[in-house]
Amino acid sequence: MTKLLVEVHDASNLMPKDGFASHYVEVEFNEQKQRTQTKHQDLNPYWNEKLVFNLNNSEELERKTIDVVMYKDRKGGHHHKNFLGRVRIYGASVPLSESAVTIQRYLLDKHGIFWNTIKGDIALRMYTLEDSSGFYPSPPP
Repeated sequence: MTKLLVEVHDASNLMPKDGFASHYVEVEFNEQKQRTQTKHQDLNPYWNEKLVFNLNNSEELERKTIDVVMYKDRKGGHHHKNFLGRVRIYGASVPLSESAVTIQRYLLDKHGIFWNTIKGDIALRMYTLEDSSGFYPSPPP
């Protein structure tokens, strides 16, 4: 089975909200959603986490998008989050092998016209991998 690997490396120059800075990232691809751990009190958080998504075949990736959204975690709960910015990446731009991949920085974008306080960027590394060994487990449902 083919896997899409999204490595969330770090973020920088994030804007503090309400004086707090606890951030996490959600990545959504092909109706699958995963998130990083929350990094507390840091405007330049470092994750270095690999998120793995199922992909039927590498050709399918060309027609899909990968949505990466940064949130501020409020009170440590999953249901209390503030939007801090997003990045939408087109699957056609994702390398099909790990050897052709470098870490890329993306500016966080706002969600709509009322979000004018978005600041910062996120570093990601993305690629596909043919995994016949089962080394990378399937993502949770």
